[in-house]
Amino acid sequence: MEELVFAVPTGILWKILTYNENGLIKGDRGALNRIVEHGLFRRRSELEEDPSFKQIIPYAIISNNDSFYLFTRTAGQTEKRLQNKLHLGVGGHMNPGSQGETGEQYLVNELKRELLEEVELFNGCMIEDIEFIGFINDDSIPVSRVHLGLLYHIRVSNKEIVVHETEKMTAGWVAQTDLAGYYEELETWTQIAFDYYIK
Repeated sequence: MEELVFAVPTGILWKILTYNENGLIKGDRGALNRIVEHGLFRRRSELEEDPSFKQIIPYAIISNNDSFYLFTRTAGQTEKRLQNKLHLGVGGHMNPGSQGETGEQYLVNELKRELLEEVELFNGCMIEDIEFIGFINDDSIPVSRVHLGLLYHIRVSNKEIVVHETEKMTAGWVAQTDLAGYYEELETWTQIAFDYYIK
């Protein structure tokens, strides 16, 4: 059975948020809750080339003190348009959740599910905080034109993290002061997170 993913009609989305072609859009829990309220599930194949919908993607950067966890997408990555790019964001498409999940809680639960699918926290590494930062939009390239990122910042208690799916990506810790040196290799959503939030 084909994957069902969460999306919002673009026309409704830009009534909730102030449109920005490329950048970080400020928003709050009220906006998050309204997005969930107007969201629906569609087959992923129907949405990948349809800009009348935006697929909603939680996208969390992970930090410990002044270091960030930097990923490299490998040739095994499913999304061909993002292969060999560096990125800070962990997350992905949202699927139908448990009954009773509403509003932002659904988003956070899906983010945690994606996080634990992509990485393992061990040796006492715990999530200390999950903070919503804003909405990432980039209509300048095809893959981003059909997606909207929900930028979160996850702070963890130590650096004991490993990637699960090493055939799809690798990762390692990079000091915040060194991130600028990777800028040209970063995928656009991470560049937006860096420009508007990290640097």
